[in-house]
Amino acid sequence: MDRKLTAILAADVVGYSRMMGADEAATIAVLQDLRAEVFGPILTTHHGSIIKSMGDGWLVAFSSAVAAVNAAMQIQDRLRGHDRISLRIGVHIGDIARDDYDVYGDGINIAARLEALAPAGGILISDPVHASLDGTLSPSFEAAGTQRLKNIARPVVTWVRAPHGGTARPAQTPAAQPHSALPSLTIQPTANSDPRAEVLDIADALTADLNSYFGSINWLETQISSADNASGYTLRPTLRARGDRLRLETRLHDPDGATIWTHKSDSTLDDAFDWQDAVVSAIADHCIGMILQAETTRIAAIPDDKLTAEQCMLMGIMTWRDFSLDSFVRSAAFHDRAIRAKPDMADAYAEGLMVLMAARTMTSNPNMAPYLAKMSAWVEAGRPIAAGNASLIVSIAIATYMQDLRAIPLKDAVAQALRMAPFDARILCHCGWANLWCGQTQDAFECFRKSMEFGRLGPFFIASVGGAASASHQLGRDKEALSYVEQGLALSDVFPTFFSVKASALAHLDRLEEAKTVLRHYRMLEPDRTIKLWKATNNYGGSEAGKRYFDGLRMAGLPEE
Repeated sequence: MDRKLTAILAADVVGYSRMMGADEAATIAVLQDLRAEVFGPILTTHHGSIIKSMGDGWLVAFSSAVAAVNAAMQIQDRLRGHDRISLRIGVHIGDIARDDYDVYGDGINIAARLEALAPAGGILISDPVHASLDGTLSPSFEAAGTQRLKNIARPVVTWVRAPHGGTARPAQTPAAQPHSALPSLTIQPTANSDPRAEVLDIADALTADLNSYFGSINWLETQISSADNASGYTLRPTLRARGDRLRLETRLHDPDGATIWTHKSDSTLDDAFDWQDAVVSAIADHCIGMILQAETTRIAAIPDDKLTAEQCMLMGIMTWRDFSLDSFVRSAAFHDRAIRAKPDMADAYAEGLMVLMAARTMTSNPNMAPYLAKMSAWVEAGRPIAAGNASLIVSIAIATYMQDLRAIPLKDAVAQALRMAPFDARILCHCGWANLWCGQTQDAFECFRKSMEFGRLGPFFIASVGGAASASHQLGRDKEALSYVEQGLALSDVFPTFFSVKASALAHLDRLEEAKTVLRHYRMLEPDRTIKLWKATNNYGGSEAGKRYFDGLRMAGLPEE
């Protein structure tokens, strides 16, 4: 009998027997939807394998505790507010054994016991699982004490994530407000009539990957739903199989139901994995371009004085996406208009503050001065409406840190934001810069890495690549930093961070002539920047990693004063 160390996720439907007794047919239907729209796609994304299905629950094996926890959190977040289904989830890592009939082991037994103790809508994990989590996931869990589990000899130290990503204590703040005026996209589950397990898995994976790509776009509200009457844009993928041949047909419909884009791609079962990555990327690239073009065209046709606050905010986000120095001014102007049009719009303050803070650390453009003068007022106006909005919480905390340089409140705000939105590419990017600026360099890199994973097509991807380059370099990984720089320069050659990091990294690699050439290009973008001015606005918490960055810039020729 083979034994293997495995992360086990145990999930159970709350009130299953009552639901079946009340309406068996409806319960079966809603569970089928859960499997097709939530459970299956998320497990496929994280390479989870269902090892036992009990009708009202599942046991799922993962290669790592991080993958299991990522899946558990995403499942619970997707079920937030569901009117019929609530799950309890437990996660443990331990040995399991298999034979021809069943699976066995304490790893399974402990996961099942933890699931039974988890709150409805929540997740209970063991201490070995929690110890495996990085800084972007661990803030989501609070200590839940030592549990004595039935038929388990040793007590288990546990950690809990309360329902809907809140804290284990009673909630004190309202839920985040949705972006109700932003464009929306409904992704229908990939249609497939082939019953073979490998084809079903590919269909689930396509749905999950499409949702991951589109879900990272913070100006686009995304959901998976089989409903035909969804508002907004709709993406309809259909997978056809004949023998070992595969064909994916995808259609994008506008809010009026008209088809605005179609796509076909062929592959074989043997090549399905590589093909899946390429085809999803191609679909997302084209669709996001089509939606963005349609939305900006629609907004551009609206008289300037008729733009809504939400439309101004959307234009501010889109304007800033290349991170050129002029884009800071244009973006700040749009966010300023959004705030003046709707003074209680939390997201407008959050986005506007991030633009101001990025501008303050990266550019001395005098045209930013009128907007930088508003930072304190925006912070104070945002405080009363920040509750429940992870982006505004961390934006206010960064702005406050820039004034008082107190790192502990900023770290607490980052932990709170990550607890509320651990898979939001924008939040991860903001938290990455917050960590970097206060000297938490490794935590910053983890945030940027995950932001790039979830936000490969979002407006903040360039900022995340720049952050990953800066964090890698400060951590002494210069060749890795240069790789991120080249990736970023392929997307934008006007983002100053790419050139400053490249110059410093080359200097540390004893490639001084190249470093000096790159720094000259940087100074064309930032002619007034000096070490003294840089430190006055951003000293990276006085960290050794930050000092390494400055040392490289000195060697490359950046003047002290």
